[in-house]
Amino acid sequence: MSVKALFDTFRDYISLRDDEPVRECFDRFDWKLSERNLEALSLPGTVHLDNVVEHSGGGEKRLVNQILESRPQLHWRRSYTADDFGQVFFDNYCFTELIGTRGHFVSDEIAAGFVLFGPGISYPNHWHVAEEFYFPLTSDALWSRNDGPYEMRKSGEFIHHESNMPHAMKPQTVPLLAAYVWRDGDLAQKSDF
Repeated sequence: MSVKALFDTFRDYISLRDDEPVRECFDRFDWKLSERNLEALSLPGTVHLDNVVEHSGGGEKRLVNQILESRPQLHWRRSYTADDFGQVFFDNYCFTELIGTRGHFVSDEIAAGFVLFGPGISYPNHWHVAEEFYFPLTSDALWSRNDGPYEMRKSGEFIHHESNMPHAMKPQTVPLLAAYVWRDGDLAQKSDF
């Protein structure tokens, strides 16, 4: 099943971003990607999608609504096990790779998709070789980068993690849904922590 409408909406969202690293990454990116036929897969954490629209910013609502519309076709994954951060984390976290080496659309240049955490889940300090851009699509989550203090981030903000920079997230009372982009390094690496 095709998720082309979500791909197009994500491309449109990225094209409106004026963050310098995003422009540098995507101004030369070839959006003509082959679609991979991935089997739809839902995981327990996707239940939190039911509560994201009302917590998304105005500029993010179109993308969030398209994620919800594409939900039955998306292939959700987890890179961690219950042994890593516990069963509660495992049951309330998942991501879907829209573009990448494992994504709905094939690219070995970037990995991009959406990550979802339930309220009250703590994603502890972790790092990876790939440089990462985050765009929170919902508000009310605390974010830490480079071992700094946690800061509340709003829907639509740009968060940049350089290669191997420690970072962490703590959704508060609402689910955290965020778009992500990885570039350079192993695009399928399980983060170190």
